[in-house]
Amino acid sequence: MNFADVDKLLGTRKVPLAVCMPEDIDTVSAAYEASNQGFVECIFVGNKDTIKACIDKTAPGFNPEIIHCETPEDAAFKSVELVRQNRASALMKGSISTPILLKAVLNSETGIKKSNVLSHVLIFEWENSLRFLTDGGMVTHPSLEEKIELINNSRALARKLGVAVARVAVLSSVEKVNPKMPSTVDAAVLSKMGERKQFGSDCIVEGPLALDNAISLESAHHKGLFNEVVGRADILVAPDIDTGNVLGKILLYFGKTQCAGMIVGAQCPVIMLSRSDDRQTRMNSIKLALAAGKM
Repeated sequence: MNFADVDKLLGTRKVPLAVCMPEDIDTVSAAYEASNQGFVECIFVGNKDTIKACIDKTAPGFNPEIIHCETPEDAAFKSVELVRQNRASALMKGSISTPILLKAVLNSETGIKKSNVLSHVLIFEWENSLRFLTDGGMVTHPSLEEKIELINNSRALARKLGVAVARVAVLSSVEKVNPKMPSTVDAAVLSKMGERKQFGSDCIVEGPLALDNAISLESAHHKGLFNEVVGRADILVAPDIDTGNVLGKILLYFGKTQCAGMIVGAQCPVIMLSRSDDRQTRMNSIKLALAAGKM
């Protein structure tokens, strides 16, 4: 599957999207364009007057359902409640503070947490297929236990987006285990767990792998690496947030690669658009989150 196939996956039925505090022009513009493309039905949650003022400036005539809230905390609670009540298939952040929204998502009684860890996944297209990079946006220095959750979260997303058997490359700067390099030790443990089917029969994990070995079969074979992941990795697991974030921005800015991003590990994808995201990235993120949340 690639980005061109996502429209087919969405089909003709509009998918409901809860938008928490769309009280800024960027969020309203993205929601309006998505609505105009016909694949989403937006539910705006926030201050009614502020939202209407943004709509009047940005998208006159746009008439989404609006649920009025006086405070950001109330908006976060009601947005999450829409997901719990199956009234929304995905959740998108507007101008609300990220910690306030995530606190509502993670609430043990009223939240929608599914995994022990919420993680960021960047989806990009490479050789006509969707690939997944984690984590460049949430978990700063993932422990071994957290890397297990990163793999589980991204594997679940990949499955929803058409990847039957996920090939996971746990990245480092080298492909040999070095006790002085914790990223290689973690990768080796995760690889052994994969070998023993601890991630399920639909997931193959290899590591440590340098990036070139994960995406280039020729490079891997030059280094004597022969397995089912090298050169064909679906999921790239970065050793830390710095690596994941820099690699993601290289794909976007130097590579001009089509990308999308979302937070996973909850009962539905959470879309957190950046003001620096271009139009295509915004639409890709909304479409993929809705496609994943719909299934």
